[in-house]
Amino acid sequence: MSYNQPGPYGGQQPQQPGPYGQQPGQPGPYGQQPGQPGPYGQQPQAPQPGYGYPQQAPQGIPPQQGGYSQPQQPGPYDHNQQGPYGQVPPPPPAGGGSGKKTGIIIGAIVALVAIGGGVWWFTAGKDDSSSSAGNSAVTDDGPHKLVMPETVISDYEKQATSDGGFNDDDMERAEKDGVKNGKPVDADYLSGDKSNPLAQKMIKFMGVYGEISDPSKVVDGMFDKMKKESNKEGASTSTGKLIGSPKSFDADGAVVKCQETEVEGGGSGPKTIRMPVCIWGDNSTLGIVIPVDMGSAATGKSASLDDAADTTTKFRKEVRVKA
Repeated sequence: MSYNQPGPYGGQQPQQPGPYGQQPGQPGPYGQQPGQPGPYGQQPQAPQPGYGYPQQAPQGIPPQQGGYSQPQQPGPYDHNQQGPYGQVPPPPPAGGGSGKKTGIIIGAIVALVAIGGGVWWFTAGKDDSSSSAGNSAVTDDGPHKLVMPETVISDYEKQATSDGGFNDDDMERAEKDGVKNGKPVDADYLSGDKSNPLAQKMIKFMGVYGEISDPSKVVDGMFDKMKKESNKEGASTSTGKLIGSPKSFDADGAVVKCQETEVEGGGSGPKTIRMPVCIWGDNSTLGIVIPVDMGSAATGKSASLDDAADTTTKFRKEVRVKA
């Protein structure tokens, strides 16, 4: 973030360039000019460093060691809070208004992605006990790659920046789990009324394309690892608690499973925010999709796994192309 102006939730910070190379005074990550409100009603700010991007600690605050898939210095939300894999930003404090509530939801998504980077790959804990139903649902239709078009599913628009995807360490672990020559991609998409953040929907995506020898095993292993971390002693909803079990869905030549998660909210929003996480796998692509209805999330409603799976399968068809 730009430290010569208030941060997203108050407080003065020293100035530094944004993580995407722009200098102070240039347009922000969503295209707005300096002095204009952000996409969710926040006060103007320069883009914040996403996960996988280094950031500079303010003077007087020594750098801390970030955890797996986390920045190596303090994050933009809380310089002291640590999660089980290092620094995990809590959802931002909120006042009133739809912009504040949306900020809480965005913070919950960021926290979920942050902790997810430490547990997605099941060999992270040297645990290879996940069961696989085999590849009966997977059809090898040749090599494919993942692209991030400007618009998906009719009206979801790609945002200029993303909170980040898999980093080099993630890709090394992915290779141990059977993803060869993997290349990571990620993007955030928004749809709906831009003047009313709570009328919007979001798709947070992070994925890999390459050669995947056993898609079922990778997808099952990811959910198994998340469950074990979620059930660890001391784990809380601030790092994402899994609800129930993964549910399988029919897809064209791929394994698709979705599960509900619960993340702490707070402020003027709900105490907990529930959102689905869907993972697909085939012989050349793997994707993690977090689809969120802002209005429903702001009221604490449970996610619809059927709707999430439908969004995931539609999204996959549009971003997966022949290599």
